[in-house]
Amino acid sequence: MLLIILAAAVVLIVPNILFTLNTDYGSSFYSYWLTGRVLFAQGQNPYADELFQQVQQRYPNDPNLSGFSLPLYAIIPVLPFAFINNFQVALILWRILLEATLVFAAFRLIRGFRIQNKLTPGTVCAVILLINYYAIAALADGDISILAITFFMIGLAAMQEGEAELSGIMFAFSTIKCSLTLLPVLWVCIWALSHRGGGIIAAWTGMVLALLFLIGMLLRTDWFMLFLRSMVYYIKYMNPTNISKLLENWQPELGGRIGWAISGVFIVVLIIEWIINAQKDVNALEWVLALTLTFGFLVGIPNIGKHLFILWIPAIYAMDKMQLRWEKRGIIYGIVLTAILFIVPWVFQLFVFSDWKNPVNNLNLVGPLILVFLLFWNRWWIIDTFIEQY
Repeated sequence: MLLIILAAAVVLIVPNILFTLNTDYGSSFYSYWLTGRVLFAQGQNPYADELFQQVQQRYPNDPNLSGFSLPLYAIIPVLPFAFINNFQVALILWRILLEATLVFAAFRLIRGFRIQNKLTPGTVCAVILLINYYAIAALADGDISILAITFFMIGLAAMQEGEAELSGIMFAFSTIKCSLTLLPVLWVCIWALSHRGGGIIAAWTGMVLALLFLIGMLLRTDWFMLFLRSMVYYIKYMNPTNISKLLENWQPELGGRIGWAISGVFIVVLIIEWIINAQKDVNALEWVLALTLTFGFLVGIPNIGKHLFILWIPAIYAMDKMQLRWEKRGIIYGIVLTAILFIVPWVFQLFVFSDWKNPVNNLNLVGPLILVFLLFWNRWWIIDTFIEQY
């Protein structure tokens, strides 16, 4: 066991040290690190323009550049790192934490979505989540979204295991990156409220979320309004990608309006699925949750391409259901799906458009649309028929 721990430490620590010393990534974590120091050492406004300017000065050419645009309570998991004076040391430790939590999220994914496919055990899921193109981009930037989705997967697995209090706490903490987790948390709470005993999950989620909001108020009473202002600034400066923005770049005159109309259709479809499946069994919970995670990139919520690593959660779920439905063909379908979602982004980055500053933004539609097709292809079989394997 000691040798295994030492080997794992070497595998995680050495590459992170070399990568940090020889590259200049990590602007997202720098904004978190700087926010913690500004807030607790100087008592200043963490959403101030001056903080963003400091991040900009350190990373002038980083396409993922942003100031602090998270709920103020999101600084809680970063605080131990904010007290480390050497930023590079803090960044190395933070990346190791994100990598470890991403691996743990893979094993919680197996339990949370009840994955039964023997071709995708926890170790395979961990490798897929850890080395896909989008996760590498998020890890290089030190993005807190990895921690948020790990909290959510812990909460979902706890919910499946009947640990209502833990699941509610984890769902509340997952909102540290609300642009990614708000819709999934809302759906899980709606489903829980529609079932006996599920109200405990929604209650704990609401109570812990209120407590986190009050903690933010203790740190700074006007944090919520400042947070909303930072989000508006984030959308204007960062120019995050959604359907409307992609179509507007293609057709400046009508593309934006057409994109918002398409997003509106996706929103209506998602609401209908929530209403129809709120009182159904856990199979419906899982399917709609996979759909909600996918629709998060299609309903107009601004996101950066590096967040697409989250799509591997519904992708693994879809592959599991294909293998259960068609034992031999399902394996082939799963391999093809993995190749498309895993290999294609790396090929585009390395060989096709190697001069892209942020190529993942240009692939924001491909993965979600493929997964929407796969999920609806298996909808009736998953939700409306009895699956004997369960």
